[in-house]
Amino acid sequence: MRIRFKTFGCRLNQAESARFAADFTAAGWSVAPFAAPADVVVIHGCAVTRIAEQKCLHLARGIKRAARQAGESEPFVVLVGCVVEADAARREVAGVDLLVARGDKERLAEIVRARLGAAMSDRSDPTAAPRRKRALLKVQDGCDFFCSYCIVPHTRGAPVSRPWRTVLDEARALAQAGFAELVVAGCNVACYRDGARGLADLIAAMAAIDEVQRIRLGSIEPSTSEREIVDLMAVSPKLCRHLHLPLQSGDAATLRRMGRRYTPEEYAATVQDAARRMPDLGLGTDIIAGFPGETDEAFERTRQFVAALPFNNLHVFPYSERPGTPAAAFADAVPSAVRKARARTLIRLREEQRQAFARQFVGRPVETLIEGIGKDGRGHGWSGQYLDCRVAGVGRAEIGRIVAFTPDGADGSVLCGAVKAEGC
Repeated sequence: MRIRFKTFGCRLNQAESARFAADFTAAGWSVAPFAAPADVVVIHGCAVTRIAEQKCLHLARGIKRAARQAGESEPFVVLVGCVVEADAARREVAGVDLLVARGDKERLAEIVRARLGAAMSDRSDPTAAPRRKRALLKVQDGCDFFCSYCIVPHTRGAPVSRPWRTVLDEARALAQAGFAELVVAGCNVACYRDGARGLADLIAAMAAIDEVQRIRLGSIEPSTSEREIVDLMAVSPKLCRHLHLPLQSGDAATLRRMGRRYTPEEYAATVQDAARRMPDLGLGTDIIAGFPGETDEAFERTRQFVAALPFNNLHVFPYSERPGTPAAAFADAVPSAVRKARARTLIRLREEQRQAFARQFVGRPVETLIEGIGKDGRGHGWSGQYLDCRVAGVGRAEIGRIVAFTPDGADGSVLCGAVKAEGC
């Protein structure tokens, strides 16, 4: 049996899709590229915005039609993920053979095989499926913060953590399988809890595994465990110095309307402390531009706030109404053109800050995970600080390995150098 996957959205979705693929592979199925013919197609959908939801549903409706037009047999189409939970009225999707609800997705392979009468297997191997050069490791799911713009608590449910020992066993198995970097993923990873042990305890235990080479954290919600993570990051050589703390706005009144759990002053204090202890810290954040009620003055406070802190990676989004959230009904909507203009302003600022940050590493040793070889013959990958790197003097044998090189220049925010003397 051949199966193919299309995953929309966040790293957690990607981590779950990797697990789905591993389960099918362990049962003897073949995972095919998405453009290839297959017996089963799994669409792992996202619903964080209405646009994302529409893309998922549009693809789901067109899978069988595309197969007919290509002269292929129609595949068995499965829809799973947040898109299934977001709107009960849209669950009956034309062209979809199976909708898998949130409570059943851990049994996706079992459910699909049972529907098709395919052979069962009791073998489970998290390393069995083809993956990227880094492995995504899911540690928890769910969120109960209920920010006013976010549908995720409704589609993912309350926080649930995977057992301590299960996570560590999987981390060891992935490292032993050759994955040089483990990316810790979750819906709200800072909510991880197993008894008295939290996220920082889990990361410290993962770092103590001999085979684990490098650990990268996903987004950490402010006002949770970021202080403990900074303490660990400052002393652990295995933990990437890359901290992503979603800000969303630098204006106090806007943060309150968003339902965020911190003030700009509290956020700034955390960032300044982290940067003082780790001057080479890669600091990322998320910003929503044009949230309802955001005045010109409020946006300017956000712009100044961002400019004053050492951010080097900004994810900027013009506000998009998500039906089913309180913010979608808020008064004082900002015109769409203004939202986009504000986003462009922040994107320009992002590029300036990111390029300045990259230039700090020219002439200094940098470690990067080589993920492939480009058409120019150079290796490409990401540093621990999440800077794009182009490395001469490496070959296919280095793909999937962490190599050290000294950048001799920066092309924008891309570090260029070589592991040998010839440069790039």
